[in-house]
Amino acid sequence: MSVVETQLTLRLSPQEIYRLDNFLFAKQETKQALSLFCQLEQLDFLFLAGEQGTGKTHLLIACAEAVQQKGHRVAYIAFSELIKTGSPDVLQSIEEADLICFDDIDAISGHKHWEEAVFHCFNRIHDKKRHLIASAQYTPSNIPIVLPDLCSRLATGLVYQLDTMNDDQKQQALKLQSASRGLRMSDEVAVYLLRHYGRDMPHLMDVLHSLDKASLEAKRKLTIPFIRQVLANA
Repeated sequence: MSVVETQLTLRLSPQEIYRLDNFLFAKQETKQALSLFCQLEQLDFLFLAGEQGTGKTHLLIACAEAVQQKGHRVAYIAFSELIKTGSPDVLQSIEEADLICFDDIDAISGHKHWEEAVFHCFNRIHDKKRHLIASAQYTPSNIPIVLPDLCSRLATGLVYQLDTMNDDQKQQALKLQSASRGLRMSDEVAVYLLRHYGRDMPHLMDVLHSLDKASLEAKRKLTIPFIRQVLANA
């Protein structure tokens, strides 16, 4: 298993469930495109744009998991993490995977060697007819990458914008995530979590992971008193 394939494995724990069917899609067109993309037949390059907390990482890992379960080779890279500890050399031969996931690709903006390495990697992926899905806070036309040729390559994919969720959608997303873990979350509990533990979705998912583990260990339902008890001791 390669370095990047190992990264995907290490990110996941039993409490982290990334699937397309437990993600709250605001636009069914995006869900349909991702489902089709995971078949690795028609679509070969998708680009997801959205602010932090809109679910880009969830969707990339969900696609990677779905494709990997079918027996295909997958490479996942989170550039926001990799540029701090790795070198552009890690991109050598990554195109041998059937699906390549570039998460937070805008993190390489202004890093000359990384931009050049990604550009050449992109060309190898294209030449070998592999499949690529990338994410960034910005659309390709607005991404602050300096290398013009790389910007041009990124603009060749189908672009889908992920919008920031309102409070009602965040409540629905929490309930959907809970259900995928076998937990029943009431509307009252979902509202309580948003009011008392912030509206940042990555943080709320971390809170849910903690509650999932505690509920399993204590064999308790998700009630407000139980949540208070668990999170007060966290």
